[in-house]
Amino acid sequence: MTHTNPSHDMPMAVFPGYLAGPGEDLDTLFAFSAGRDDWLLTVEDNNLVACHESGTGTVILDLTTDSTSPRWTVASGRSRSSELAWRATFDAATPAEVVMAAARRLAHGTGQPTHAEREQHLWSRTSHAGTFDALHVEAALAHWSAGTRCCTPTLDAPDGTATLRIHRAATATGDACDLAYTLTAGARGHEATWWTGEFSRNVPTSVIRATLRTVTDPGRYTRRASRIPMLHRAALRTHPVARCPEPTLGR
Repeated sequence: MTHTNPSHDMPMAVFPGYLAGPGEDLDTLFAFSAGRDDWLLTVEDNNLVACHESGTGTVILDLTTDSTSPRWTVASGRSRSSELAWRATFDAATPAEVVMAAARRLAHGTGQPTHAEREQHLWSRTSHAGTFDALHVEAALAHWSAGTRCCTPTLDAPDGTATLRIHRAATATGDACDLAYTLTAGARGHEATWWTGEFSRNVPTSVIRATLRTVTDPGRYTRRASRIPMLHRAALRTHPVARCPEPTLGR
């Protein structure tokens, strides 16, 4: 694949987006909260937090540089004072757009008009096996294959750039926040550098599926040329973002 050598800061359209790099996380979180009057953006304990007014949904951006902590948390609880009913966490290497796919599904749930509909979207699932089956269907549509890695069942992208690991907690009883699924993606042969999203066993099916779909049915994300991971470039298609023409001055 031939790549041009664009100027250092030129905005580029990158496909597949899930290999485009983290992006502008602050701008993305501001954009998420903008226009959503039922979400409040605040700073709490060095975190930038978008919180639903009911307290039943949060999107947290970790502003610290502690690499041992998740960069992002998308979560839901029944009230501000209650423990989390479920959570999904993402590391600093995860594209912000991937995180926002989960956040938008959470916002969709909190925005339902009735209590019963909110319950259904935010917590209720027919069964944990139902999520397991739904993710298998989603992956199969993209021709992912089933495998095993370190005794853990996996669903693997055909080009080797993404994997969904299915932990035993996905179908067994246990704590609501037990780890159930791990979605990772990156350059083939460089798995140690892959971005990672982790989902607890009570994360609604729609939230996990929306996140998985950013990989099985990827979009194009915009990145500055200097922000595109070098390891990923051989697997990407890139082109400069079209700019609006300069206005023509009248004679």
